Formats: sequence, structure tokens, C-alpha cells
Amino acid sequence: MVDNHLELQGSQLGDPRKGAEAIVSRVVAGGGPLRQLLGSDSHAYAAAKVQALQANLDATAATAPTTDFPASA
Repeated sequence: MVDNHLELQGSQLGDPRKGAEAIVSRVVAGGGPLRQLLGSDSHAYAAAKVQALQANLDATAATAPTTDFPASA
């Protein structure tokens, strides 16, 4: 993973100037998301991570509650 990241240096899809403008615009406007994704590649990577996490949540939904202490009466 580190090697892949290092290979990207200088060849990212994003325009740093546009990224900086997007950050400043978001700050000036106020509000906004907790995390601002910049660049289509960043957004696609994050979306894939969310899908993988959702699949894991779905796969463990039935097992997770079985490990709780019994409810008190």
C-alpha cells in the first residue's frame, strides 16, 4: 500500500489550486461535511471503503448481539 501511495506522488488527478479554493470556499460558507474529499480518485477510494465496511457490518449483524450480557429483568 505504501509503495502504491509513493508511486502516485506528482501524478494525482487533483489540481492543488482547485483543492485549495474548495477548502477556502467551504470554510467561508461555514458548515459543511466533517471530512471534505478532494478529487474524484479520493471520492472513489472512500466510497469503496464505505462499501467494504457496510458489507462487514451486514456480515456481522446477526453475531454481534449474541455476545452481549443477558438483559436484566
